[in-house]
Amino acid sequence: MDDRGERRFLIVAGEASGDRHAARLVEALRRLGTCRVRGVAGPALLAAGVERVVAMEDLAVLGVSAVIGRLPRLWGAYRRLLAEARRLRPSAAVLVDSPGFNFRIGPALRRLGVPVYYYIAPQVWAWRPERAARMARWVDRLAVIFPFEEPLFRGAGVNARFVGHPLLEGLEPEVDERALRSEIGAGPDAPILGLLPGSRAQELRAHAPVMLEAARRLAAGRPDLAVALALAPGLEREGERIASSFGGVRVLAGRTHAVQAFATGCAVASGTATLETALFGTPEVIVYRTGWINHQIARRVIRLPRIGLPNVLAQDEVAPELLQDALRPGALADALAPWLDDPGCREARSRRLAVVRELLGAPGASARAAEWLWELAA
Repeated sequence: MDDRGERRFLIVAGEASGDRHAARLVEALRRLGTCRVRGVAGPALLAAGVERVVAMEDLAVLGVSAVIGRLPRLWGAYRRLLAEARRLRPSAAVLVDSPGFNFRIGPALRRLGVPVYYYIAPQVWAWRPERAARMARWVDRLAVIFPFEEPLFRGAGVNARFVGHPLLEGLEPEVDERALRSEIGAGPDAPILGLLPGSRAQELRAHAPVMLEAARRLAAGRPDLAVALALAPGLEREGERIASSFGGVRVLAGRTHAVQAFATGCAVASGTATLETALFGTPEVIVYRTGWINHQIARRVIRLPRIGLPNVLAQDEVAPELLQDALRPGALADALAPWLDDPGCREARSRRLAVVRELLGAPGASARAAEWLWELAA
């Protein structure tokens, strides 16, 4: 803290969902007192008043092969952030998810004498449990968002606390159902198929063609079916290009939550969006496909029988998964069809998804995380 009572934070959020959650954390910090926040920022953090040192897009890479191609940019971001830490002398560094980068910058910041606060734990329970013990050497406080994570990390010697999940704050559709149906040309009773291919360009290219072909097959026997491809910011142009080969698909930006809330069923790329869809109670098929090298690495390190967050949290398959070679248009269409055709089947699946909300605790994660961080920075 400087002599004016201002607390300074260096924040690193390397992808879209982390940017949104970190922005809520910053807003909660500002309610506690005067602070200055600089670091890696995307659109949400910029809107929250964070001063950008590195663009979020510089860190948003997926898989080992993509990292290799962007090593010069990642190395440049690493050096700029360490230089900023020396200049700013932050009260604490706030690392948000993104273990690929944060597991390298975190120890370096700690060596500079900067207290490290990690918000949204890396999923070491899925791939490298031994990394939890290593985090104890350089993480001062770890705010976790799943209840089972606190005892896991505490058992490994990390000062961890369950603060709740930030998705329970402000998870509202951008428009109401009537407006969404008007935008996609769906009748009042027409089924809606939501396609959410992921927030990164690599995910869009890997998933959208399969999703769109499955949608084409489903629409062939269901003339009233409305298909909505919901895209993350920045992917509109490429999404339009991919969808142009498939007729009758509405490409939407800024309507992800509305699609999740009002769709009859969804195909969703593994990630935060699967949890959001589950919280809306909308039946979903969780999909994922990556490159051969990344898949071979994942096969050797992931320790879980299921990878979708709703399934991991529930410890049950509350949402079917189609991964890698199993992700084919026919298989995806077959998994989605019962929800489009049978209201009873859809309701049964929605009831199974209800356990996800029950397990995530009460709203207020951002405020609780901010208070614990503020205390560290005192």
